[in-house]
Amino acid sequence: MTKFNNTDIRNGLMVNLEDIYIFPVSETVYAYLEKIWSSFVNKMVALTFPNDENIFDHAVFEVIQGSDTKIVASSTHFKMKELIGNKLNKDIQEFISKTRAIPLTDEKNESSKILKKSVISYSHMKRPDVEIINLRSDDRVHPNLKNLLTETMRYAIGIPLIVKENPIGILWGIKRKKLTEDQKRDLTLQLHTLFDVIEYIVALEVDRKGDPYFARKNIEKSDTTSSIHHLLYTQQEGQKDPVTSIVAHSHVYNMMYRLDASYIVPTSNGYSVSLKHIAPEQKNDKKKVILMIPGFFCRRSVMDKLTREMALRYGYRVYSMDMRGRSRYTLPRDGKRSSWTMDDYIQDDFPAVISWIKSLHPEDDLIIMGHSMGGMIPRFYTSAYDIIRNMPGKQDRINPNEVIKGIVSITSPNYINLDSPLFGLDIIKNGFKFLSNRMVYDMLFNLVAFPVKNTLTTIDLNSFFKFILNLHSSLRQFSFQVSTKIVNLNDFIGYRQITPPEWYFMVEDVFCEESIKVILQFIRSQLSHENGFYSYDGDINYTKEMHKMNIPVFSVAGTLDKIVPTATIEDIMNLPIPNKKIEYFDQGHLGIILHQETVNRICKLTDDWISGLEEANKNLESREKLAAYI
Repeated sequence: MTKFNNTDIRNGLMVNLEDIYIFPVSETVYAYLEKIWSSFVNKMVALTFPNDENIFDHAVFEVIQGSDTKIVASSTHFKMKELIGNKLNKDIQEFISKTRAIPLTDEKNESSKILKKSVISYSHMKRPDVEIINLRSDDRVHPNLKNLLTETMRYAIGIPLIVKENPIGILWGIKRKKLTEDQKRDLTLQLHTLFDVIEYIVALEVDRKGDPYFARKNIEKSDTTSSIHHLLYTQQEGQKDPVTSIVAHSHVYNMMYRLDASYIVPTSNGYSVSLKHIAPEQKNDKKKVILMIPGFFCRRSVMDKLTREMALRYGYRVYSMDMRGRSRYTLPRDGKRSSWTMDDYIQDDFPAVISWIKSLHPEDDLIIMGHSMGGMIPRFYTSAYDIIRNMPGKQDRINPNEVIKGIVSITSPNYINLDSPLFGLDIIKNGFKFLSNRMVYDMLFNLVAFPVKNTLTTIDLNSFFKFILNLHSSLRQFSFQVSTKIVNLNDFIGYRQITPPEWYFMVEDVFCEESIKVILQFIRSQLSHENGFYSYDGDINYTKEMHKMNIPVFSVAGTLDKIVPTATIEDIMNLPIPNKKIEYFDQGHLGIILHQETVNRICKLTDDWISGLEEANKNLESREKLAAYI
């Protein structure tokens, strides 16, 4: 346990530790804490060391409850309560259910002493110490808790939390293994950052009576590998909701940067796109802005590792986008919404975003990095641009050839062909060409006994995999150990090295609902006799239009990918696309952008490829000048 530094008590003027009075948490603050303290423990168990090793097995929040301290929230790797109902981890369930409030005046209440120390540290304008307690041997563990400990609970690491200059409680992480000295240093930096985030967000949101959802997401999405220097809410022209603007220093990259979230860009039918922006203090001289686009069933958070690497290691300004339906900011304000198609992504959302970015950075060119469906969108918009701009109401769509200088497609197919032994697929495929979208819609959903009402606009990931697996009972419980021989959630993730915190991250912050019509477009293309991806009305075969592309493409394929087999990517090399390139990695569909070592290699190759584009452009300009001279 970290000892209090007595040298801070100068010449006997500072009050004694035992004389410090701990105020009860005010009713207003406590009422707000009840709505968001789940995010404290969720974030705690999501923390990892620089090597991606998860830090904590469990996390608990011990709040100041009147004149007592009481454990009121818990989490184990991911939100097990929400995923598997009452089947909580036995150890932590029993521990939480049997904990009792302990008076602050109880001489054996070690938390009371820690809170008093935090008051003195805070009065010196210092963050509280990170506390480390050996739960097996430390005699200061209160008897009420000592009797409840299990064999898996050996070390508790805590950070007192302060809001409006008064402590509100202690956030504890519990782990089985002892920390090394290097791990202690790294964890201290992360917990101090988390302390800053919680202190600022809770105080601000309480005062403005803010939406608890907004506060929880800001806490859970905070980057604890950075030290926040400034956290502000800023205004954006034409936007009602404020933008969260953070200026911070990354410990991992040793780089100052600014992060802004969320910019809102209106598209069509009342929908919008939400953008997150990150800019390093030291930008490179390539005059390129990168736009990250996530894929099927995924929010922009899935691109975070790629985003940080390209921004903080290679010096690019990076935006990442949430398309319509991915968050509440992207939905119509009147609450009325209809199902949308991938054509809306391609023809409306994407051009709106690149137009918006170009208006802010007119001197820079765009590089698009997309995963899965996110890599299909820019390729299909570029290929079908002449068709799209001749559609009613789409004459003003921005010309991609004038602003996009390269597209990086990561496990992005040119057509859909799942590596799938789905029951009945061949029979359906043989008859599909005679069926309408509505008939396919009805037949496929009836096939899996999944009741679909005409009013249903989206479907969640759990139901989707029940749907494509032809299961008549509920999909097995979410688990990061899911594994079978047919296409399922595990194949969708395709990440052999996945850890519990990464699974938590995907379930909590990556996976989202997808539009029924988008799903039907993928199914229609899967069942098509031709290799192609079709518009919802069937009039456009986007794949067939790709021969018109004149923008360089760097394709990244996963050799273990069951969702996008390499064959569905490789035929792009047969097209007359300039500066085309393909690279292979031994990863699955999502694992390829979540495994940090693979991400590092992809980003290095991408930076080299962009540099090669610059060189190719210079050589072309030289040849054109020479030809003109001759």
